[in-house]
Amino acid sequence: MKIGFSKRDITPPPGVVLGGYAGYRPCGGVHDPLFCRAVVLEQEGERFCLVSLDLACVDESLYRRIGGAVSSLGIQPEHLIVCAIHSHAAPHGVIAGEGPLTAVNCSAQEGAPEFLGYMEELVRKAAAACRTACENLEPFLIRTAKGATPPVGSERHTGAAPGGDLTVIQCRTESGKLLTLANFPCHPTVLGPDNLLASADFTAGIEALIGGDLAVFLNGAAGDISTRFTRRESSFDECARMGRIAAEHIRAAIKGLPFSQPEPLRGIHTTVSLKPRPIEPLETAEAALREHTARWESAKAAGADAQSLRLLKTYVEGAWVNLEFAKSMAGIHRLDLPVTVFRFAGLDFAAIPGELYSTLQPEGLSVIAYANGYFRYICPEEAYDANQYEAMAAILARGEGERLIGSIQQLRRRLQ
Repeated sequence: MKIGFSKRDITPPPGVVLGGYAGYRPCGGVHDPLFCRAVVLEQEGERFCLVSLDLACVDESLYRRIGGAVSSLGIQPEHLIVCAIHSHAAPHGVIAGEGPLTAVNCSAQEGAPEFLGYMEELVRKAAAACRTACENLEPFLIRTAKGATPPVGSERHTGAAPGGDLTVIQCRTESGKLLTLANFPCHPTVLGPDNLLASADFTAGIEALIGGDLAVFLNGAAGDISTRFTRRESSFDECARMGRIAAEHIRAAIKGLPFSQPEPLRGIHTTVSLKPRPIEPLETAEAALREHTARWESAKAAGADAQSLRLLKTYVEGAWVNLEFAKSMAGIHRLDLPVTVFRFAGLDFAAIPGELYSTLQPEGLSVIAYANGYFRYICPEEAYDANQYEAMAAILARGEGERLIGSIQQLRRRLQ
């Protein structure tokens, strides 16, 4: 078994719209560069590839474009995972005009020539990173660790300690190169909607703090975990502080553990068909948006604190998304989610195309979220019952999150 890795700068030019928050947010410059990081594993003549992008999301169209660009390297579509870190100071990884969810996931600005040109260049750079990784394959040793989720985030509604866990994999190649993969859940939202500088948010400094030749942050089941209650302010200094906390926990988890020979990689790539949420009449969705907007504006006029205003604003954003659903999703009766479940180094992983709640994450499973597609929030039934923002912004029907996890658990049993 051999491994290779590489990275490329994918920082957007000025004017390319940033994602994560509602509203038009053209990139006004760069605070820290954004990267594409590629890891290729070769086993018994087959190649498996992980591409991590410093973007807000990756839709199915971008996933397929990158898949087509790396096919000449011997990487089959079912052996490819393309994921995003979910920074809200980075562009969405979406290609307008392709796929059934384009009207929901793409703004008008993301159909502009400069944005489409940026996506085309991003695909070329991702393929180049994968090519370099393939050209530098070599035998390696591996060590792994599990630990508690670093306290950079918390449950985004209550401030309770975050769910999920920290998974760390380190690979040391025959020539001495060191690769670190760190997986834990948290919305990288230290930077707010007023920021117009491209940034990987708190994840930006993790690679340098960990050391080695490449470090990859893989966001986990972060649907209900964010920095809302843990950040002291929305600033780049705070991003750096949060990054130090995350890096300290990653280093501590893996410190002193021995390296060993890697176990074979085994995986299953499939499609899970789920039901979309019932679509409200247009008039109902418009009324809900007016109601939530009025509550937010009333609180703002009354001098409510920033945290309360941000929470109310998320309900406005959820109602806006709900209205977009009412306009564009009436003819969609089934959603096919690409899912990859694999076992590597004795650990179980699932690559999921959306923002899974940590409360849905099964024990012993590490989730790579925002991967191979973007089906928005994947919520438990309780989130729908509580009318949480995430459920308002979800495109899946109530109970479909539980069905998805049931399917993933069946796939895990097949790998045993």
